[in-house]
Amino acid sequence: MESPNSMWRTELYHAASVHFPIAVLSLAAVIALMYLACYKKKIAGNLRFTISLLLWIGFITFWVSYYTGKNAYPIVVREICNPQVLKAHLYWAYISGYIFGAAFLLDIIRYFVKVRIIDVVMNVGVILCLWAGTGILAYAGHLGASVVYEQAGGVNVPGENCEGF
Repeated sequence: MESPNSMWRTELYHAASVHFPIAVLSLAAVIALMYLACYKKKIAGNLRFTISLLLWIGFITFWVSYYTGKNAYPIVVREICNPQVLKAHLYWAYISGYIFGAAFLLDIIRYFVKVRIIDVVMNVGVILCLWAGTGILAYAGHLGASVVYEQAGGVNVPGENCEGF
């Protein structure tokens, strides 16, 4: 019988922390589209605040999940059939983190600089970064799912020497 602490293995922290920032940052990108559609309406200010809130929460929790993924990497890389998929997953997650970081910095600049033209440029920059980051994050998530479901990182366990892979 396994000990009760076996579920608190290092490689499982990433799986427990990764889905929240994906959902929050994707929701921020969807609300950004709603913001563009309602730019001249009264609700635009509320949508802008919601985008900022989701971006800040998602950005911070993204780096927590990236850190847990880096901690899981040395353990998982020894178990999977094709380590290149895991390296690509890590690389694209890192790229999306920097794109969301750019959106985060643009949002901070927009918050503190109260010049109309800078506000508009920063809003457009944040929205473009949100959508670019979400697209790349979706690809990194696809690679992560491939690690779990196809590469023997979690669900699928191929035969000896990765037969059937």
